[in-house]
Amino acid sequence: MGKIRFFMITTGFVLFFALLVPTAQAEASDTYQVGTNVLNVRSAPSHSADVVGYLGNGDRVNVFQERHGWAQTYYDGQVVWVASQYLFPAEGNNTAVSGVSSAGNESSDETQAVNESSAALNGYTIVLDPGHGGADPGAIGIRGTLEKSQTMKTADNVAQGLREAGANVVLTRSSDSYVSLEERVNTSNTHATDAFISLHYNAFPLEGVNGFSTYYDTNGNNRALADDIQSGLEQHMDLNSRGLMQNDFHVLQENNALSALVELGFITNPYDLSVIQTADHQRNVADGIVDGVTDYFND
Repeated sequence: MGKIRFFMITTGFVLFFALLVPTAQAEASDTYQVGTNVLNVRSAPSHSADVVGYLGNGDRVNVFQERHGWAQTYYDGQVVWVASQYLFPAEGNNTAVSGVSSAGNESSDETQAVNESSAALNGYTIVLDPGHGGADPGAIGIRGTLEKSQTMKTADNVAQGLREAGANVVLTRSSDSYVSLEERVNTSNTHATDAFISLHYNAFPLEGVNGFSTYYDTNGNNRALADDIQSGLEQHMDLNSRGLMQNDFHVLQENNALSALVELGFITNPYDLSVIQTADHQRNVADGIVDGVTDYFND
């Protein structure tokens, strides 16, 4: 009986100790520096986790643990994760995080290094306008899908892509808040805006209607910008292209800058919605818009 009791105590201690030890543990609050131009800050140790912010080259972080190539730290008061391969010990700290790269400028999904070849939009200011928001849900699609939520998610991804290309990005809204059409235009007109892009998703009573399109106003070179954006989207998106369309939307007609409005699929169409709700769609939209804007300004 004594042997059994000793075995149970020993086993319990081992299990308790194992729970306290992470897969890989850095020393408590070791300080590291970011070794790449822009590093994604994620809500969980996964490439598919939400991006909640960014760190820049030389930024210092306190690392509390490392797990399978991800380092845990704090950002704006919350526990977050960054790819550990882009961290290196800060001066006076000799403790290395597993997988840390001292060079810190390799390319991966976690970095947005802006170099000479990728800075095609360096110096350009792009205003992104996530349609609707707050009390204005926009279109309501299948299973109650709200346009305002999809446009905000898309804007975050497009903004990231544009910043990777060197652009300065301004958002007309950055949360689920109501912003009037006049305020959206005013945001564009009070900045040195090179291009204004309004992001939307479509809806129609007949669920068979599908596809994406880009709208332009007849002022200036808006059609040329819209054409390049639509062409860029056609190269990347897995939805039907409805082509270019002309419409005097308020945010286009009253804008002093080059402007375009994109409808990125129908949330009332089952196939479109199944694509729209994927991470691949968000990346494809970002790639298409970045390519289109880059083509316009570099032709």
